[in-house]
Amino acid sequence: MKKIITSLTTIIPLTFSLLVLISLQSFAQNDSSRTSPSIKLVTDSSFGGNDTITIGNMIIVKKQGYQDNRIENNTWYNKKRKITHGTIALGNMVVVKRNRPYGTAINITNGKITKDTFLSVNEDTVRLGRLNIIKSQDSNNKKDWESMIEDGDFDNTHITIERAPKKLKNVTTNWFSFDLGFANYRDESAQMAYLMMYPGLSYNKYWVNSSSLKLDNRKSSNFNIWIVQQKLNVYQHKINLKYGVGFEMFNFRFEQPVSFRNEPNKTVFMDDVNFTKNKLFVKYLTVPVQLNFQPNPYNRKGFYASIGLSAGYLVDARNKQISAERGKQKYDGNFELNNFRFATIGELGIGGIRLYGSYGSINLFDKNQSNFSLFPYAIGLRFSNF
Repeated sequence: MKKIITSLTTIIPLTFSLLVLISLQSFAQNDSSRTSPSIKLVTDSSFGGNDTITIGNMIIVKKQGYQDNRIENNTWYNKKRKITHGTIALGNMVVVKRNRPYGTAINITNGKITKDTFLSVNEDTVRLGRLNIIKSQDSNNKKDWESMIEDGDFDNTHITIERAPKKLKNVTTNWFSFDLGFANYRDESAQMAYLMMYPGLSYNKYWVNSSSLKLDNRKSSNFNIWIVQQKLNVYQHKINLKYGVGFEMFNFRFEQPVSFRNEPNKTVFMDDVNFTKNKLFVKYLTVPVQLNFQPNPYNRKGFYASIGLSAGYLVDARNKQISAERGKQKYDGNFELNNFRFATIGELGIGGIRLYGSYGSINLFDKNQSNFSLFPYAIGLRFSNF
């Protein structure tokens, strides 16, 4: 009997201890199931802030103000119709679906999208990238966005897709443009004539001074053809280097009967015939180089300005005359003209409406052969969008 009591005294404490251990293990397992779920929250896919929580591709943004939102017919409803596809107003919280984790997040304040580069919404217009959806302004066809999207009812709705801006190239080329304008020259000649001898004539002295070369301003013109031009991007397509090659052509119409000949000792002289048309045509092969400024390079109708220099070489010159006595006559030659032309050039305009100007920096005539000092200039319209 004594042995039995001694055995029970030993077994009972052991059994009690075993039950306590089993209970603690079961409690620990239950608590672990609550604190360590099978789906874990990965730290790099979630973020918590004062007003925003990001979980994966979902953004939860807390509203900053009060707005009357309520549930009607199991549909979340917003009185100001600011709920859009992918956005749910839930009490004072706004849940925004973000399809791309690297995309621009939608910033919502007081239930309104205040800034977003991809999506914007107001009462009549939804802009999604370059897609614009504009509701009818007719009071008989007014609809709310929610019913339009859910029912697919887009009658009397204007939908447009804006064309993406053309990608600008670092080097662009333009073929064939032209200028049309007025021409004249600045006279810096000494006010004296130089003597020309004409053997065989009844009189052998003709005095010619710079006033004899006075132009008819209404009929003196400049016409240029630019065969090819290029623009090289220097800074963000706003500053470019513009260059090309073409022909500059001047028609100097004279009021006086002055004649140009390429024969020895008869280069420029006053004639004894009244001409109905008397002009000196001069043509240069020209290379212009300009610094171009375009504040908005994507807008072809924007402001445009250039300034630079041009260098030309004389390729043709002729004196064309029409009179009752001689009829129509043409005389080719260089007429003591300067073989080179250098000028300051520029253009200014908006869109396709442009003004151009050029001012010669060297004498029209060869200073080693002629006493004239004439510096041509021109101003007119440039017909080009380049």
